[in-house]
Amino acid sequence: MKRDVYISLICALAINASAASINLDTIEIQSSTIDDKYQDNTTEVSNTYTMSGTEVEEFHAQNIADVLNTIPGVTVRKNENDSNKIHIRGIGAEMYMGEKPGVAIVIDGVPVQERAGSINIDMDNIESIKVIKGGASYLYGNDALAGAIIITTKRAKGKNEGVVATEQGSYGYQKYIASYNYATENFATYLQANYKKSDGYWQDSDYWTKSINGKFQYYVDDTSDVTFGFDKTKRYENDTGSITYATYDPTTQTYTYNADVNKKSYGEVGYATDYDIDLTKLFITYSKDFDNGSNLMLQVYQYDDTTTNQSAAFDSNRDGLRDDHLYDSYANTLQKGVKSEYRIDGTFAATMLGIDIARNKEDKNSKYRVNSTDRAGVLHPIGEVASDTTSKENISAVYAELKYAFTQKLTTTFNVRYDNIAYDYTNNLTAYNRETTFNEISYRAGATYKLDKKSSFYANASTGFRVPTLSQMYAGDLITSTYSGTYTNNTNIKTEKTYNYEIGYRLKTNLFSYNLSVYQLDRKDVIGRSSGNYASTRGVDVFYDNMADVRNRGVELSILSDKKQMVYFTLNYTYLDSKYTRYDEYNLILRDQITDRDYVAGVYNLTGNTIPRTSKHTVYLEGNYRVLKPLLITADVTYRSSQYADEMNQIKVNGYAVVNLRLKYNTKISHFPIEMFAKIENLFDEQYYMMPRVTGDRNDDGLYDVRDMGLTVNPGRTFLAGLSAKF
Repeated sequence: MKRDVYISLICALAINASAASINLDTIEIQSSTIDDKYQDNTTEVSNTYTMSGTEVEEFHAQNIADVLNTIPGVTVRKNENDSNKIHIRGIGAEMYMGEKPGVAIVIDGVPVQERAGSINIDMDNIESIKVIKGGASYLYGNDALAGAIIITTKRAKGKNEGVVATEQGSYGYQKYIASYNYATENFATYLQANYKKSDGYWQDSDYWTKSINGKFQYYVDDTSDVTFGFDKTKRYENDTGSITYATYDPTTQTYTYNADVNKKSYGEVGYATDYDIDLTKLFITYSKDFDNGSNLMLQVYQYDDTTTNQSAAFDSNRDGLRDDHLYDSYANTLQKGVKSEYRIDGTFAATMLGIDIARNKEDKNSKYRVNSTDRAGVLHPIGEVASDTTSKENISAVYAELKYAFTQKLTTTFNVRYDNIAYDYTNNLTAYNRETTFNEISYRAGATYKLDKKSSFYANASTGFRVPTLSQMYAGDLITSTYSGTYTNNTNIKTEKTYNYEIGYRLKTNLFSYNLSVYQLDRKDVIGRSSGNYASTRGVDVFYDNMADVRNRGVELSILSDKKQMVYFTLNYTYLDSKYTRYDEYNLILRDQITDRDYVAGVYNLTGNTIPRTSKHTVYLEGNYRVLKPLLITADVTYRSSQYADEMNQIKVNGYAVVNLRLKYNTKISHFPIEMFAKIENLFDEQYYMMPRVTGDRNDDGLYDVRDMGLTVNPGRTFLAGLSAKF
């Protein structure tokens, strides 16, 4: 298949060299890993979805999950704070803890790889959001199995304007924002500061955020500019309200059904809590346009994430509730990189060549925060270092895109990327060191066919990949704790691959725009644990391997009406059928009540089972009514059908529908534009479970059933109101 792509590239170049004169429009490259300023999707061969910053602000969302979850094919695990885990087309839904999500997250060209596989995104500093669906490693490299989320923060504009705003809401929610844009003939600058806090709905779920960010753009001349951007953010995040559906007291042999009597998670803590997060993002981008229709962009960036938290929840008094944490944990992730792209437009063809060099380093350690005696009888006192590691990731990549127009109607696109990825791991306690290198090639090939000026078909085949980690390959050497089983090495783990095949149709009229796509996304050689991903495995032999294959098939539909009308709407629909096409050895782990040890209760073939936490049907419907010119009323409903909470498909969770209502009023006071809004989320106080999951005998009763489900009960009906003024 790779050979075919190369041959196609060569053929297209040959055609370009010998083509006769045809009356064609200028062909342009829209793809970029640096700056998402190319918004025309007329000849885009992949299914993309773009929101402007204004559209994002219209949601008045406390969490970006409320925005991204409205997009067809996107699912975001929503936490009450700003930390989110994003999935596209069901990929990675079987995982829910610290793993990477299979989606590339890029903010201002900077690839973001934050702790615990979740992403912190500032809701108040968004210029645009672009979602690319399907394997996207042809642009973004490792872990872009299912696509990419491209976020551009607010740009400096050619005007002088300031904004102040405040919001107040349920459970002590408060937000304050101040920003100012200043411009001259030679430069423009944008600066924003914000503060946000909440007491939280669940016990100990309080959080706060302090941030200052900005951009400075200097116009070197009429054809070139330099942009410097920075973001300094400090966050505190506590518990997320996770509970066990029903805890078990072995003394009385009785259950407490927390989903009914302890919705706010009193007395039970999540696996990790009490996060202090310090984020620093710096980048500088140079852009130059040339007379021949070409452009050069160069970016240098650094992203620093320092996080401390408590981890490894455990039951300190054996009453069935996980009420304390074993470790104080520290992690520092430092990402440094250089990117450059050169593109040239033309009548028949456009080309882009890019390089991507990244040098990433992560230092992690954990110390006992309580006195602990392990199963071998060894006492670990408070302050003892339990782990201390250093991991390095060096990425050197080149990528290219060729867009060729055979006729005015038919345009083809070809992408290819080569990645050299080198890993280095050191255990600082034992001086143990491991290194390995991967070489991967990714591609995309597609075409668009214009039926007329308003409509077109598009089709593509694209790939994604995820290389195994050193901690998976050398688990026997690197994981020394026997709490989660006895691990063995497996150096034969293959790289995970995704293959996306898609065909779609776009139409834009004066009143409506449509986008419909049908796809199949095959995921090969899924990496997982032999004992299941999260089941407790004390006393069980465990290793990592390519445990499964997955096939996701779906339909995505988006219909938007003209926002200039008095009444307008948005309808987004997703159909997703996500199944294991190979999972022939799943070990069910249970706890022996007599020996107090885990054992393999059975080995099952899960081929044909539905991937947990994937809903077949998701609908977002939004209606807007402009009662008066300054007054807008918006109502929306989100529906998700039922989902399984486990790989075994034995525990099914009902679907739900949530209705929201918001009002916005614009006016002027002493020539200052004023905007006021009010919002009711979950208008009918619908109760549903967030992130339901069953992986083993969670409540230690020796059984596997719905009572083992971990979940978070949603907060129910909430209120929010705000005011902003421009000057």
